[in-house]
Amino acid sequence: MNEMPPNHGRPSRGEGEKKLTRQERLVKKVRLHLAMTVREIFEEMEKDELRPKAMAYFDDIFRKFMHNGEGVIKAREDQKVIGTYCVFVPEEIVYAAGGYPVRLCAGAHDSSEIGEDFLPDVACPMVKSEMGFASMPILDFYQRCDMVALPASCHWKLKMGEMLEPFDDVHMLDVPRVKESEKARDYWLEEVKRFQQRVEKITGRKIRRKALRDAIRRIQRAQREVVRFQELRKHNPAPILGRDALEVLNAYFYDEVDDWTDALAALNDELEERIEQGIHVAPPRAARIMLTGSPMVFPNWKVPFIIEDLGGILVCDEFCTSQRYISDMVSVDEGTMGDMLMAIAERYVLPCACPTFSNTIERRDLIAKLVDDYQVEGVIYHVLKGCHPFDIELKIIEKLLQEKGVPMLKIETDYSPEDVEQLRTRIEAFQETLKGRN
Repeated sequence: MNEMPPNHGRPSRGEGEKKLTRQERLVKKVRLHLAMTVREIFEEMEKDELRPKAMAYFDDIFRKFMHNGEGVIKAREDQKVIGTYCVFVPEEIVYAAGGYPVRLCAGAHDSSEIGEDFLPDVACPMVKSEMGFASMPILDFYQRCDMVALPASCHWKLKMGEMLEPFDDVHMLDVPRVKESEKARDYWLEEVKRFQQRVEKITGRKIRRKALRDAIRRIQRAQREVVRFQELRKHNPAPILGRDALEVLNAYFYDEVDDWTDALAALNDELEERIEQGIHVAPPRAARIMLTGSPMVFPNWKVPFIIEDLGGILVCDEFCTSQRYISDMVSVDEGTMGDMLMAIAERYVLPCACPTFSNTIERRDLIAKLVDDYQVEGVIYHVLKGCHPFDIELKIIEKLLQEKGVPMLKIETDYSPEDVEQLRTRIEAFQETLKGRN
């Protein structure tokens, strides 16, 4: 009887072919799954014949996620890249020092599974996803960072700084919890100055007054286009889908600020023309939905897709990763270095509506204003599993909306695709309720 060959009929490994390590297999798997996810997103978007043509610029940024993220950021070879992990990092300082800021918030399911090697199952999916990308060579721009700035904005981010140290040069920023206190403001100003010194050391460039003033103006120009964009989104019927608006604002994470501003200005021009011509992406009677709660990051856009696939229209959100990311401008009275640094410090904390602060009356005021300004008919409160600050605030926001007569639906989810049909059922029922009210 013939003996079975040792490889049981499988072709033998070539002499020059090496066996992949566990890490190499994981990297290959995550890259493949991420490429498939991104491809599916754009295949769905391409079905929309009414999409603005100017969206092609922003599509190009995210399509590069299918190719290991190469070319997503435009940093020169000699330019230092500063990764940022939260809304509190002053980008004006990075630009003034000749650096390139890139926000590293992540929304991929497969990388969050890698992150579970560092964090418990109940940890925030975003932090787990960030750890997955930081610890393995999956996306090019994570590996290109010369330093990462990590504000201790929640307990997960606080401990993440320690876990990142084997992979990155980490600079922690201590965000004050009681921002109304004068001592807290002084402390935060010193944190901003400490960040300035660290960035100067990394880039090898001393920040001068003119460079800082120019950096402030560059970002202010972007903010003015964002204000214009949000004004156009108020129009009923809507000239652009909410999922496209999320893409535009998420693209700011990676793009060079001037290029992104030019692209948004072109999109704004096109939206104005569409409004004049009566071109819209949803009927006037479509349920006008606002999203709030835990932030959403590409490619975790399952909720916006469900909302608009079911005939609703996402007219606005209250996320620190999109609508309020670059909303508040630096307000400078005098042009001295001290005045500009003070203005930058105040811009990143005082108007911020993050629930990690001890008093979040700004967030309640902002949500109430958004409901009125965008004619919101229903609010979906999105909570990532493990995101405790937003979960704690749910009751306060629910009471506010009840007083305004606006229905709210809470959804708790993570980056897994397994709950899509369950979410679809709940969101469909919610939108049917809104139609009944109309």
